[in-house]
Amino acid sequence: MSDEQHILVVEDDEMVADLVRTYLASEGYRVTVVEEGGEMRKVMDKDPAELVIMDIRLPGEDGFALTQYLHENYAVGVIIVSARTDHVDRVVGLEIGADDYVTKPFNERELLARVRSVLRRIQSEGKPKAGEQGNQGGQSIVTFSGWRLDCGARHLSTVEGEAVTLTSSEFSLLHSLVQNPQRVMTRDRLMDMVYQRNYEPYDRSIDVLVTRLRRKIEETPKSPTLIKTVRGSGYLFAAEVRPEE
Repeated sequence: MSDEQHILVVEDDEMVADLVRTYLASEGYRVTVVEEGGEMRKVMDKDPAELVIMDIRLPGEDGFALTQYLHENYAVGVIIVSARTDHVDRVVGLEIGADDYVTKPFNERELLARVRSVLRRIQSEGKPKAGEQGNQGGQSIVTFSGWRLDCGARHLSTVEGEAVTLTSSEFSLLHSLVQNPQRVMTRDRLMDMVYQRNYEPYDRSIDVLVTRLRRKIEETPKSPTLIKTVRGSGYLFAAEVRPEE
């Protein structure tokens, strides 16, 4: 059916691929499975997916390289899947643009929850969610420190008009911070707002996402003045946020 959301699974383990395909198809998604990067590129060129579920250990190019390629060339969500529980893998995956990360063996319902969460963010591209105008007097366009954020179009640019590309998770984080300026936001709160799940100890997803966003909006990312770390608590958006006049 044409209205089915298309999910591309890049996985060379046939058993895992069949499990994911069968389960997601039973939930109403259209699922395509490929085993390596060349096949992934062909599918994305001819029938782009809304979401890619990417194994890390693949023949030829690994999942990290393919995730970076997708991040640079397509507006697509990416969930990385790996048998490794190494936190370095998780951090690297998120650093290069993945929206989420799960480890094998995974619970099918957990994977489905992650899939739905990422797709919800992608679906809202180009239009705000109901009631998602935040605390800026109903304004969907705000400015701060030389930046202009169109919350409805999910578009960030300098006040001079130079656009900056944000992933869906980067936008969700920035939007959450802009809605709550001068207020300490805990990692648990940000995890809920961005990923719709609870924060767990040693989960660095929010920290990595903050690092990515700082690289795009801070003049000196290593000495941030907009997104400040509040040690032991979380983050604070220090800029003055104004509705566009």
